[in-house]
Amino acid sequence: MIPSFASGVYFGGVGMQKIPLSKAAAGMELAADVTTPDGTVLAPADSAVDDAMLRRLNLAGIGKIVVQGKPVPGANMGYDAQKRLKRLDHLFRAHKDDKFMMTLKNLLHKHFTERV
Repeated sequence: MIPSFASGVYFGGVGMQKIPLSKAAAGMELAADVTTPDGTVLAPADSAVDDAMLRRLNLAGIGKIVVQGKPVPGANMGYDAQKRLKRLDHLFRAHKDDKFMMTLKNLLHKHFTERV
């Protein structure tokens, strides 16, 4: 099981991002162990990702991994981000004439979409 790290979290200057396996590429470095549901480690943290590892993880049914380094574009814009953007519209619906609130909404919208 992969720990539930928030996407784009930085600890001590090292960025970690939980990404779909389909966005992973050779040369990335794992930030957390990749394990099966029963706890068997398939790939340890700090391992370099290579094509063979990606094939093995795919065959094992692993959907996401946690990698170190620069955020991967497009890895975070999924159902949750779309849901957040809809929720943002809902929360600010009564403040369309308030310039400050619309500025705040636009900043939040930009933040959520730039995480793509």
